Amino acid sequence: MIQTESAYRMQSQGGCKMRILIVAAEVWRSDTSGGNTFTNLFNGMDAEFAQIYCNPGMPSNKICKKYYQFTDIDCIRSILKRQPAGRALEFEDFPDDEVKCEKVEKETGNFYSFFRHHRVQLFYVFKELIWKFSDWKNKEFETFVKEFDPDIIFAPCYGSHILLAMDRYVAELTRKPVISYIMDDHYSMKQFRLSLVYWLNRLALRRNLRKTFPYYDLTYTTTEEQMKECIEAFGCSMKILRKGSDILEIPKKETVNKPIRLIYGGNIYCGRWKTLGEISKALREINKGGVRMVLDIYSGNEIGEKQKALLDDGVNSFFRGAVPPRELKKKYRESDIAIHAESFELQNRLITRLSFSTKIVDCLASGCAVMAVCWNGQSGYRYLKREDAAICIDDLKDIGKTLKEIVDNPDIIRVYAEKAYACSERNHRKSMIQKEMMHDFETILEADR
Repeated sequence: MIQTESAYRMQSQGGCKMRILIVAAEVWRSDTSGGNTFTNLFNGMDAEFAQIYCNPGMPSNKICKKYYQFTDIDCIRSILKRQPAGRALEFEDFPDDEVKCEKVEKETGNFYSFFRHHRVQLFYVFKELIWKFSDWKNKEFETFVKEFDPDIIFAPCYGSHILLAMDRYVAELTRKPVISYIMDDHYSMKQFRLSLVYWLNRLALRRNLRKTFPYYDLTYTTTEEQMKECIEAFGCSMKILRKGSDILEIPKKETVNKPIRLIYGGNIYCGRWKTLGEISKALREINKGGVRMVLDIYSGNEIGEKQKALLDDGVNSFFRGAVPPRELKKKYRESDIAIHAESFELQNRLITRLSFSTKIVDCLASGCAVMAVCWNGQSGYRYLKREDAAICIDDLKDIGKTLKEIVDNPDIIRVYAEKAYACSERNHRKSMIQKEMMHDFETILEADR
């Protein structure tokens, strides 16, 4: 390759910071799952950042000041009014970390939110068409990208035609290396749907992924299973990259609460609420003679009456709603067992088959013992089982028996809290993960000169 202007800049100026442009679906907020992953990866890195994102809401982090935002509403207005979509945002200081996260419903309404949450395929097709016919490849956007002049583009790989097209566009516009990060199964045919629209879109997405992967100089993933499948499908350069933890901040488990406290923090969609409901049912049996174990659920997802009856009975299980990340961290430390749960239903099992929830790392770093309740083909479950880092349950029928064993022998909690800590120390030391990632970035930049 020819030597790029930014490569020359770094070479000639020595101390000049690396410029990293992130192309993402989600807004970079440290109080949301996706945004927190960016913060975890890049916090403390000596680099300058800009982000392109494709959702409503305002950023909130202590790392990035420059943004270009697109929303579906922008694209609709672009079509109706024949105007460019999107807007540049720049903050003199870092966006306020305490600003309350704006919900998509504020801009798009509950009707829009229903389709998004219930994965109605026609909604996604409609969304893709809106973007296709809008003017998102406009002069303002091009100027934003060129003026930032990135050294490297960090572009997570989503199951979205929109984002894949944007990855290619930005790569061609800048002619800079692209590093990607794939965390879900967007490509394989191992899915269960009865929708013709879904399968037609899946086939189109597979073609789009094959078209886009050659643009990626390196692709990270979180699981060995996905790495193997991607190498076979795309012949690409792959590495494992998981969320890190500050090992020195992990508390040691000294005592066990009475009653024993289970905690779940995170999304309850994709059937996870039903798995949590099975835990709640088991607790009702265990607590018939007195309350010995309870479950606290912290989630920003709204629940209906059926879910509330199952997850928030006020005695055995409590649905606490959303709390800020710092508060959730405190709640983990006040608890005994952190739950990682996935659905046992076929459709949802296949959706999450290759996923490695970032919450697993949070659970391992919580100071609690970790309990994984998932089917045994799920990548996150297989990791925890392989590392002997969690109490693993792969059959709903075994939940009650396992919880009863823990109630009768609470020392199990201390043993597995130590195993969780050991796994964090082995595999999730944040300083080492960032060091290796920075080495990858620098190696790719050297190859690009």
